[in-house]
Amino acid sequence: MRSSTPLIVRAELPHGVCFGQPWGISLDGLLASVLWHRRKADEAARGEVLTYDPRAIPQDLDLPLARCTLGQPWHWMCTFAHTIPATPHPEPRTRSSRTDHADLQRLSASVPSTVTDARGHYRKRLIPAVATVTATATWRAVGDPDQIRDLLVEVTEIGKYRTSGEGRVSAWRVEEVPDDDWWSAGHEHMPGVLGRSAPAECLFDHPGITHGGRARTAVRAPYAHPSRHANHAHLPFA
Repeated sequence: MRSSTPLIVRAELPHGVCFGQPWGISLDGLLASVLWHRRKADEAARGEVLTYDPRAIPQDLDLPLARCTLGQPWHWMCTFAHTIPATPHPEPRTRSSRTDHADLQRLSASVPSTVTDARGHYRKRLIPAVATVTATATWRAVGDPDQIRDLLVEVTEIGKYRTSGEGRVSAWRVEEVPDDDWWSAGHEHMPGVLGRSAPAECLFDHPGITHGGRARTAVRAPYAHPSRHANHAHLPFA
């Protein structure tokens, strides 16, 4: 990897984006997902299947980002997505969900001749999808801009309900900002505002930073795995 530099990464979002948490999507999670899919494709080309074992400690993929080792567990130098909504409140949208009858036949040895979509456990449902109406999502980071551009080309949508058209990305822009402070570029949306989850040790020299409280939470991808959790970590300011 070429030498790292502070960056601003922007996604153009013509239709807004749906988030599953109060704050935005992690940049390291997006990059890790591309590397994981590439690895699965390589294994498939060799006739093998790459699987994820939730009981094992996951391997850290070699992301084109610098590392912050001020706290434990360490984390990648990048923020979560920052958006400037075009409306004062998120926009309520809905998506529909219905039972896949072909899947029922594959999963069960005996299926009734009629499975109704109008009532019962398998009825059709309308699911709320709260979308943030915004023109762009922005991340700050410290890393290799060329490698990041190469990975983000494969990310065509972000957030929840992507199969319903939410979170479509029309363009990615990666801008080098060499004069930015490294710590700030890896932790803050803007000076004084925490833009990612971070172990308490990361903020010892920044006691006045605005954050979203403290809790046990993950600080690097894969964010669902307990090995990535830190106790009393600071939450991003949403």
